[in-house]
Amino acid sequence: MKYIEEVYLIIPTMKKTFLFITSLCLVAANAVAQPDKGNLMFNVTSTLPLRGGWGSELMSTAFSKTKYNNGSSTEDVNNKTTYNLLPKAGYFIMDNLVAGLEVLVSGYTEENTYAEGKYSESLLGFGPFVRYYYPLEKLTPFAELETLFGRYLYKWPTSGGTYEEEKDNFILIGAFLGAAIPLTEKVTFDIQAGYLYTSFSFSGEVFGEGEDYKEITGGVGIKMGFTIYLPSNF
Repeated sequence: MKYIEEVYLIIPTMKKTFLFITSLCLVAANAVAQPDKGNLMFNVTSTLPLRGGWGSELMSTAFSKTKYNNGSSTEDVNNKTTYNLLPKAGYFIMDNLVAGLEVLVSGYTEENTYAEGKYSESLLGFGPFVRYYYPLEKLTPFAELETLFGRYLYKWPTSGGTYEEEKDNFILIGAFLGAAIPLTEKVTFDIQAGYLYTSFSFSGEVFGEGEDYKEITGGVGIKMGFTIYLPSNF
């Protein structure tokens, strides 16, 4: 039996994301901004966990399709849609110190031919972050702390066309050291490494148990992304 997996990007969604980032870059090209008090920053980040920790892709949406082929016929088995968004925005409350809000929107939907209905998972989180820069001649090291509070929802089909769902809370805490490498005067490529801690609180009622419990994950992660700096009056 031959196994085939095909992956397709959702072009309209990716196009809108690209146009949004390009627009900010064009605005930045005509502005004078540094990590100074009163300026703004916009950031898009990806996370790559090395051991444990929380991982997500860089502002992406995709379709995937799984098929089985035995030589004489092809059968669709699985269709999945995934999405991950990790933007943040901040305000420099003093020279080199920025504080702001980070948003996490992530999840997937999955449809399997051997099951009735769709499986789906979604995470929505909000939280503050602070970042302190230490400007040098060719790059700018920085330290960053972040905390996200959010909600996790998982739904799965049962017999008779009905669904069951699990709703849980999660907390994410991260501490990173990194460096901002200038691409232009207003745009930097950021790379950072640090520790990520996540905690999911599960209800015992969901699994027919009498006690609530937590799932805790911690580990080292690498984050990479782009940051745009703008004056507050742009």
